[in-house]
Amino acid sequence: MKSKWLLPLAIGVALFVVVGQGLKGGPEITVQEFAALMKGDPPPAVIDVRTHAEYAQGHIPGAQSVPLAQFKGRVDSLKLPKFDTVVIYGADDTLAREATKQLYESGYGGGVTLKGGITAWQAAGHALTQPPAQKP
Repeated sequence: MKSKWLLPLAIGVALFVVVGQGLKGGPEITVQEFAALMKGDPPPAVIDVRTHAEYAQGHIPGAQSVPLAQFKGRVDSLKLPKFDTVVIYGADDTLAREATKQLYESGYGGGVTLKGGITAWQAAGHALTQPPAQKP
């Protein structure tokens, strides 16, 4: 008899954790954890939510530029994995937390915010990439 409530309780706790993560902006990942993930095969999807101009000045290698203002409307078109890790960053944590929250709200469970954003990435001595210059 006691086991009848265990499954609903477990499901409720799991939903609370997933929804709760989405409401507060999701989990965070440190620069060290992220650098280790980037060495994996395949590396995680990475999204830069700064403006296109900021992205053009330098970004984390492999990152896609999706400014926060466009993020929610473009989530489905990005073809992100539903439950694999998607690392989201901005100049710091603020914009990335909002994008991670939007990712969770759109049904993607693997979003994580890079703690400290690109500022922390650079402070740890990691390089940035710049897109090739446009030909006139």
